[in-house]
Amino acid sequence: MKLLVSLSLAMVITASGLSQEATPGSCQLASVIQIDGKANEWPMEWIVDTDKKFSYNVCSDDNNIYVRMRTKDELIRRKIALFGFTVWMDPKGKKKRKLGLRFPTGIEGQERMMALRQSGDPNTMSSGQRADFQKEINKTFIKDIEVLELIGLADDPLTSTRSGITNGIKVAIAADEEDAYVYEAIIPFKSFRLSKSSIATLGIGFETGKYVMKAPKTPPANTGVGTQGPGGYGGGNGYSTARNMNRMQGYSNNPMASSTSFWVSVKLK
Repeated sequence: MKLLVSLSLAMVITASGLSQEATPGSCQLASVIQIDGKANEWPMEWIVDTDKKFSYNVCSDDNNIYVRMRTKDELIRRKIALFGFTVWMDPKGKKKRKLGLRFPTGIEGQERMMALRQSGDPNTMSSGQRADFQKEINKTFIKDIEVLELIGLADDPLTSTRSGITNGIKVAIAADEEDAYVYEAIIPFKSFRLSKSSIATLGIGFETGKYVMKAPKTPPANTGVGTQGPGGYGGGNGYSTARNMNRMQGYSNNPMASSTSFWVSVKLK
């Protein structure tokens, strides 16, 4: 297999607007790496983002884009597990969110969260038990995740499993010995109908999902009673209106209600 071309990476942190020049790299990966969420066999050093929340590498050969990412940040891990993680690809080298691989989707993580809530009350545990419980759920949320989505190939995302129709994509995520999340993916250019020869600079975005409050429910007409549903607000009842306004304020201040993202520009020519 041909040695991969050197890639000039420029990272843009969307939250802060800071940029950092990354070390150009070349790699040969198709016969080297296994997509299992371990990533120890990648033959290069991790690149660390300016905020030191993500470590990553991106490179390509004639056929594939290779991506790995690692994060120990607790809030980011929770967003990934419960609300998903998307790798975006912009063949014009910008930051358009039109083509993307979403994995995890958050569906399985939220189902596991509900099951854990029903299995026991962490408030009744000792501090040591809670610490062990937290480590266990950190791994449980992403263990053996199967569901993924391909974004931009149809009007709606195409949902599949890792063993289903994935257009040749291989992807995995796992928790390592430090409880960090490690993500790996091989994304064939053809899986998103891309031609490497026509791409000078490829924009790659990393983005967590976020909590989205449910739309307010409409109260029955002329009851004078405010909406009582989760995330609802306001009706004819002053107490209900005030309570739900406080809920809306709490939502806007919730760090889970905003995604975390950054972008990398990859020179292919």
